[in-house]
Amino acid sequence: MFELFRKRSPLRQAWSRTDADPEALREYDAFGPWLLQIRSAADMPPRFRSAYAGLEDSDYLIKIPRSMDRRDAYPGADLYGAVFALDVDGFTLLEAVDGAEGFVSRQISWDDVAAVRIVSNLLRSDFALLLKEGDELTVTYNSVSAELMTRVAAFVRQHCMEADDFGASTPNDAEEFEDFFFNAMLAEERHGGQFMLPIYFEPPGKSCRNAQNRRRLTTGLLILLSGGELVVIDRDTPTRRRFFAHYVYRKTYLSLKSVRAFRLQPPPENMPGHFMMLELIIEQLRLGIPCFRSPDRVIELLRRYGIVRL
Repeated sequence: MFELFRKRSPLRQAWSRTDADPEALREYDAFGPWLLQIRSAADMPPRFRSAYAGLEDSDYLIKIPRSMDRRDAYPGADLYGAVFALDVDGFTLLEAVDGAEGFVSRQISWDDVAAVRIVSNLLRSDFALLLKEGDELTVTYNSVSAELMTRVAAFVRQHCMEADDFGASTPNDAEEFEDFFFNAMLAEERHGGQFMLPIYFEPPGKSCRNAQNRRRLTTGLLILLSGGELVVIDRDTPTRRRFFAHYVYRKTYLSLKSVRAFRLQPPPENMPGHFMMLELIIEQLRLGIPCFRSPDRVIELLRRYGIVRL
């Protein structure tokens, strides 16, 4: 007689809806991969509830779920790993401490922010504040919450970017690029009638070389001007392999008036197909933009703003 064995999954928490605490049950029922706005003390995850009084007047107060299967969740579990808040003064991030009951807090003033960046790769997205000191603060979330984080990014841009009337009399005409993706990105940025002037475009799919001198294809680049704000849209990496699926895209928003200087680093000599690097200097931050050809119109714009070339 043979005994059959199978690998068992870890025992899950046994619980009953009738015996569960109503507040914990409500949190469990709302739990999922999405971000949720906190509108009352009851919405604040228990781990972070002691901080609610100081954050309840924030314009945005949002909790970030842990990456876990729904089947492993239960009422009263530690379902949220972080909370972040935004108001007119800045950004606050509370993060759970692994293996402990508390959390750590970090606060960023809007004056310390050089640029705002959103990176999306299918279901994973990152929201980052690029700081003038050269560091960055990043929040990772599921792309299902993209609409909410678009509003969050707009709030940050409103408080970090200096207003400029450039383009007030310039038509916001439709543009047609050689690529469906970048056309869609332009339309997305112009949603609601926001002024966006394309000043530089590199179509994807051009033969090139990567840093190791291997044959690759370019992924494309679009740079927009919106008032005194520069919007850089790329695919995170400037090259990809032929026949390789590439889903990542990245948007970076920065104020031109915060840029102190720039330099253009040429590609290696006698090595065709390589990228040059446009480097924007914002205090300690060095923001590099790989360009397959010389971004002359961008350089002209930087000089127009009085930004010196190094």
